[in-house]
Amino acid sequence: MSTNGLEHCLLRRPAAISPADATASHWRERLIEFLPDFLNSHPRLRPIASAAAMALHGSTAMGVDDDGSDLDIWLALDKEQVWALNRGAGTGFFGFDLNGKAGHLNAESWESLAARIEHCDMDLIFQLRRAVLLRDPCGAFGRLIESAWRPMRRETRDALFQYHYVEMRGEHRSCDNPLARGDAMAALLAVGKTLGHALRAAMVLDGEPYPYDKWLYRMAVQTKSGGRMAPYVDAALEALESGALHRIGSHKDNPIDRALNAIRAELIRSAQAAGLSAPWLYQWWLYIPQSREAQRTARWATGD
Repeated sequence: MSTNGLEHCLLRRPAAISPADATASHWRERLIEFLPDFLNSHPRLRPIASAAAMALHGSTAMGVDDDGSDLDIWLALDKEQVWALNRGAGTGFFGFDLNGKAGHLNAESWESLAARIEHCDMDLIFQLRRAVLLRDPCGAFGRLIESAWRPMRRETRDALFQYHYVEMRGEHRSCDNPLARGDAMAALLAVGKTLGHALRAAMVLDGEPYPYDKWLYRMAVQTKSGGRMAPYVDAALEALESGALHRIGSHKDNPIDRALNAIRAELIRSAQAAGLSAPWLYQWWLYIPQSREAQRTARWATGD
């Protein structure tokens, strides 16, 4: 890609998001003032008001404050309290409005949150690293956040990278026939999955937990490996915008496929630079069951 093309891609990238900016602090102050009265005035929430730990997460905690962002609050309780709340209210989800901004509390037990961290729920770990504590009477929420901030272990990194890399290769192969036939919808679905796995692979290769899809590209391009891949991801987007999904002819001549090939090559280079030089980088189809099992059994470092 030319220097001008790289500069164009850099200009298209979203700005970095800071979890500790004035927006998060502003809403933290308002929520700390608002939530005690809200809990105590709600007939179903009043019994757990004194025990509840709460943390702001999601887009507003990351500093995004616009018409599309809301106030996502974790309401962490003992599992017996969550069970009683769900039995009495029929839900663990409670909406509210604060100065015209929609928000909700979502009740979840400490046990559930801890298990999700241990089993490498990447989006949860990502969000805990950016959470804004509002109330933590027993210190348990702080300990969860501390667990989320533990460095990704080498074996966890390798397992998750292998999984997303192998899945990326499989989805990329699934693009071949749809691209050749001009089957736009089938190709679009496969291309999206290919890009998603590639971005997740780049993040875990650098030891970073990845968010769910809405924030995936925005955060991946801020990592070393994701940044190297970004020009080719942008090239794939430009090809999609230009109508390349509807072309009929060899998939090898399609600019979408060329961009995906460049992404694959960049991931291989990054993996090798990180000390990963394994046969599944090339003979990926032989390792599909193994990589899925490795992902299923991967664990986060939750203790010393």
